[in-house]
Amino acid sequence: MKRFSSIALVIVVLLVTLNMSNLPWELRFAAPQHNYLFVMILAIILPASVLLWSLFRHTKLLKVSGFLVTLAAAVPSFIVFIFAAGDYSEIKRSGVDHSFVELNRLNVNDDNYVLYRTDRGATTSYGLVLRLEREIGFGIHAVKVVHSKYKAAEGQLELLSESQLKMQIQPYDTQDKMEVVVLDI
Repeated sequence: MKRFSSIALVIVVLLVTLNMSNLPWELRFAAPQHNYLFVMILAIILPASVLLWSLFRHTKLLKVSGFLVTLAAAVPSFIVFIFAAGDYSEIKRSGVDHSFVELNRLNVNDDNYVLYRTDRGATTSYGLVLRLEREIGFGIHAVKVVHSKYKAAEGQLELLSESQLKMQIQPYDTQDKMEVVVLDI
């Protein structure tokens, strides 16, 4: 059981680290609520795996240290769990993730270029994110951010050729002008 607790802790820490890292490619579930459910599960099993690890240590120092790390991990994990659970229940009820709304989608050579409007809450402005999404299987996509624009609410994608697409970004307010971005794909 000592070996199992160590392996479980390493796997959970790797999953949490990968989930929090800003890597070029990320894994996302096709169903938005599953992304929040995954975060909720990680928020529960991170402190639980540290506690399990500490319970199977032989020295008192490692047991106490593990318990203290469990307590330190439990507080932020609980906060993350509460926020993710609120979003999860809202998405499950409405079927829409209002913080990441799909505006437009282009399918090019089995890849999907998807334009989303982001909304991070009352204290922020809208933004646009263009992502390249490739289906891996089992409802999981590999996702890469191709372009993003903060302080933008509406946009449109247009395929110019098999190797270029155009993103038109509408003005956010009266001081802005329409922006056109041509991207090589």
